[in-house]
Amino acid sequence: MSVLALSWGQPSFAQTGCSTGACLSAGPRLVSVDSSQGPVLNVLFQALLPGTTVNLSVVDWNALAASDINLNALVTRLGTNLGISDTAQVLNTDITLAQLRLAMVQVLQADNQTVAANALNLLPLGVGSLTGSIRLSQFLRIDLPTGALADVRLDLLDLVTGSVQLYNFRNVLTTPTPVTLNTAALGLTGVANVQLWLQVVEPPVYACGPQGTSFHTGAIRLKFNLDVVQGLNLQAVINALNAAGLGLVNLTLTADVLKLQLYADVARAEGTITAVNYVAGAVSFQARPGLVNLYVGSVSDSLFFNRSRVLTPADVTPLTINNLDLRFNVNLLGIGLVAVRMPLQLTARAAATGSPALQNFSVNGPFPQTRTASSGTVSAGSLVTSLLGSLDLKVVNGSPEVTLLGLPILPPALLTPILNSVLDIVEVTLRGVSNTVLQPVFNLLLRDLADNLLALLGIRIGNAVFTVEGVARSCAATLALTKVLQPAADPGRFTLAITQGATPVASASNVGNGGATAPAVTTPGLSYTLGESAGTGTQLDRYTSTWACIDQDGTAVSSGTGTSFALTAPAASATAVAITCAVTNTRALRSDVSIAKTDNQASYTPGGTGTYVLTVSNAGPDAASAVAVSDALPAGMRLSGPWSCVATGNGSCPASGGAAGDAAVNLSVNVDATGTATITLPVVYSADPAAY
Repeated sequence: MSVLALSWGQPSFAQTGCSTGACLSAGPRLVSVDSSQGPVLNVLFQALLPGTTVNLSVVDWNALAASDINLNALVTRLGTNLGISDTAQVLNTDITLAQLRLAMVQVLQADNQTVAANALNLLPLGVGSLTGSIRLSQFLRIDLPTGALADVRLDLLDLVTGSVQLYNFRNVLTTPTPVTLNTAALGLTGVANVQLWLQVVEPPVYACGPQGTSFHTGAIRLKFNLDVVQGLNLQAVINALNAAGLGLVNLTLTADVLKLQLYADVARAEGTITAVNYVAGAVSFQARPGLVNLYVGSVSDSLFFNRSRVLTPADVTPLTINNLDLRFNVNLLGIGLVAVRMPLQLTARAAATGSPALQNFSVNGPFPQTRTASSGTVSAGSLVTSLLGSLDLKVVNGSPEVTLLGLPILPPALLTPILNSVLDIVEVTLRGVSNTVLQPVFNLLLRDLADNLLALLGIRIGNAVFTVEGVARSCAATLALTKVLQPAADPGRFTLAITQGATPVASASNVGNGGATAPAVTTPGLSYTLGESAGTGTQLDRYTSTWACIDQDGTAVSSGTGTSFALTAPAASATAVAITCAVTNTRALRSDVSIAKTDNQASYTPGGTGTYVLTVSNAGPDAASAVAVSDALPAGMRLSGPWSCVATGNGSCPASGGAAGDAAVNLSVNVDATGTATITLPVVYSADPAAY
């Protein structure tokens, strides 16, 4: 079963407001299903869903394995069917497997995956016996902004298998009826009457969280009851007894069918995302296959189906795997030839444990990319060998029957040493021959069947497959407020602030031209207020204020007039968005400009000359620029030559202008605050009285 982890963190290379993530699954993510896996999948689903019959063809299983489903579309469709719009609420609502299947089929059909939809409808997820519910939040743990799942696609077979595991975990609380295996269909030779119980101890998890979040498969317990077609080598026991020189004659040994109980307890395969580089398309993670315990013997149902209890070797008791009947005659001193019947029980108990180590992986796109974690020392084969090595076989003697001439007699003390020797020889011999019979059975059930069945859940013995499905990014817009002064040298000081409701999110105090707040990460859809107030020694009424906002590409977002305005944060997206708003303050200039004209003469002589002076004064407080000066000379008066101009301070004016004979003066001057511009006009008076 795949486990998807979508980790959202802030690595050093990320842009402000952006969270990077990786989709990572622990499971098979089968590309195709072969002819041997199809029957095993049928068995798996019947075991996970007691009371159902599953008989999909390999073609049907392939249709599921080869298809992906959009996670965002699935959650949205399910919410629509439930009448719920909030993603978190959808995930936390109890639903049936039938409701989940309907939503998946609708999404697949909308995506033109009709073959997969038809195959999904063949699974008995809506039968009347499956009345329990699941809650997707128990294995789809998603904490992402709206729309962040848009590009996340999950393997359809993995998603179905995960939801069915969750159903088993939540609803199969008592001892279910076992699944009887079709040994011929599964290719299981040498065994008969094979029964399988499967218990989901822990459901898988699709984890979506910050960097460092762990992900894991399910944890599974398997139990097999079976008959072994080939019996133990009883002739070897008879030969050993004959060779012992105990005086036994007429030896016969018979046995019933060899019966076994095998257990596989496999913990979850787990891992942790350690780094995600969205820009480089790289993901690092640590992972390990699950701890494995294999047992031969007997485990009570109260322990096997107790999910809160971890099975240990102490929970396994010896199991009687064979009943034997040993008969022989022996000559007892003083009594004669007696017939002895010894009923024997062969018991077995074994345990093997494998603990894989943690491994590090680094994966680069394009995705998906699959990595296999193999322990090297832990495998189904190695654990079967370990299980055989720990096998404890014991022969338990029942009550011997000793008869003389067909009449039962109490065994005299002289018979006890013989019986003890017989027991020792039988036990030692059976131990020596047991591996020949049991090793193929252990390999068949644990290596060939159990391991392949678990592989369909992503938790092979000593092996796990991890797939990086892809990397993703979700960006909330950043918002900053800057100050622009016109003119730039204006000494004004201002305090800038960004608030959300009553909560300040960014500010800058007493800043001038070019001052700015730090970028604030917004919450999509919320309204933010941006504005300015007067800083130290500044009066706002001396300025006109406008504002404009642009994004990182210089595209206009909005604009207006005034010292305060509201802006709604845009929705999160995969693209980094940085909105910068500028409040521009243009100073309203104020100046007091006057002009005075004098000639400093008390009398005028026709035909004579004189000098007029124009004085442009500015009483402030601001400089006056482009002040137009226009003066028409009185009748009978003309310029005798060019006029001249001198300005004080930072003022300016043309040094000279006009020409002799002009009757008017026109120029433009710049007058500094408290400064002057002095224009001197040389004039000549007409000698003709009629000119006046």
